[in-house]
Amino acid sequence: MKTLLWNLLAGLALGILPSLASAQVNSGSNGSDGALNPAANLVINMADHPTGIYQYTSVNIPVGITVTFIPNASNKPVVWLLQGDCIIGGTINISGTPSSDGLGTPGGPGGYTGGNGGSAPSAGGGPGGGLAGISGIVYASEASYGTLGSTSYGSGAGQAPGQVYGNTFILPLIGGSGGAGSLYGPGGAGGGGAILIVTSGQIQLTGTINAGGGRGYYNGYAGGCGSGGAVRLVATKIIGTGSIATNGSVTGSQNQASSGSGRVRFDTYQNNFGGSVTGVFTQGFQPIILPTAGQGIQLGIGSIAGAAVPANPAGVLANPDIIIPAQQNNPIPIVVNCTNIPLNTEITVVVHPANGADVQAVGINNAGTTAASTATVSLNMPRGGGIIYAKAVTGITGTSSITSPADAKTRSIAETGWTADGERFIKMEITAALGSRQQITYITESGKRYPAPAL
Repeated sequence: MKTLLWNLLAGLALGILPSLASAQVNSGSNGSDGALNPAANLVINMADHPTGIYQYTSVNIPVGITVTFIPNASNKPVVWLLQGDCIIGGTINISGTPSSDGLGTPGGPGGYTGGNGGSAPSAGGGPGGGLAGISGIVYASEASYGTLGSTSYGSGAGQAPGQVYGNTFILPLIGGSGGAGSLYGPGGAGGGGAILIVTSGQIQLTGTINAGGGRGYYNGYAGGCGSGGAVRLVATKIIGTGSIATNGSVTGSQNQASSGSGRVRFDTYQNNFGGSVTGVFTQGFQPIILPTAGQGIQLGIGSIAGAAVPANPAGVLANPDIIIPAQQNNPIPIVVNCTNIPLNTEITVVVHPANGADVQAVGINNAGTTAASTATVSLNMPRGGGIIYAKAVTGITGTSSITSPADAKTRSIAETGWTADGERFIKMEITAALGSRQQITYITESGKRYPAPAL
């Protein structure tokens, strides 16, 4: 019997980045927070900035001055947008907190908390958090981020660390994960925080930005260490001979275990920085300064011709994810699952045969609610193998939907997002890919397309 073999999309549908002809960053700062020029050590309480975004005219942290932070209620990362130059001669410290015997400790702003120790130990917070302590394991699991935490504990028994996560662009901006708590008492330490500094001028760093992970408590037993955090600098020019540290930490009297390092990213037209960087470092120019606020938007193919799509489709023609009987009559119903996509949005299903031209059809997600809806798209499926994917274009959804350039200009850039070209985003194109992964392409008010890297 002949069959129709179909797989889900294995690749990404990317837009084309606009030409970066203008060598000047537009930070988007309105200067409403004035100039930051502390004369003494400064603790910034982020409670009055719920988005974590500060809009300065300029920043000058003198030699010998340290700036630290009290995270806000939602633990947002630190975002500094500047109209003028950013000069850091002193220290910015967003490190995770070392742990103690018992409770896990918090991370820096945007970083995650360590797990609690004791008879019911918990895992560290975050995507790379250390795994919960188990019986017989003296040292609790270490956190990971840009690199994998240690599994080597000298002569002692060890436990695997958390997983590596994130991407080289640090989009979205996310901090380090927490170490796990130990069954034998010690809590896990917090992960390093996350900071984004964007200036329409230049960044001069002769001091230090410290986003290290916290050290796990040790008393013969050990709590897991937090992983290093994230530092992203965006400017026309970056200069100086200072240091950026997103290193993990170590546990034990003989440093038997260590957590993973964080990530550092320079987005600049001219990198003249001659200092030191600890962590996974990349440089280039990614034009997305701020993506839109996380909406939890998801799109995925749920079933084809009544057959449920596997939870982890392979996307390999030699081993098809869906087999459709030859006697199945066209058009074939394809159900697309939508999360946080407004009802009655057009959902396009595209079939890319191994041989022949693409076929597509359009439906709408008219069943369910905005939080969880489905669209059933009927499509004349050609015979043979190939790939199939779904995509949708929707307005930016925040407090309410943003669908036009004029509407976008009335909103804060925390809600709309911002590019180095000085444009707001008004739409997103979501393309379903393998499993839970998807590609989001942000579309600006002038129609420029910026694909966001997947985590």
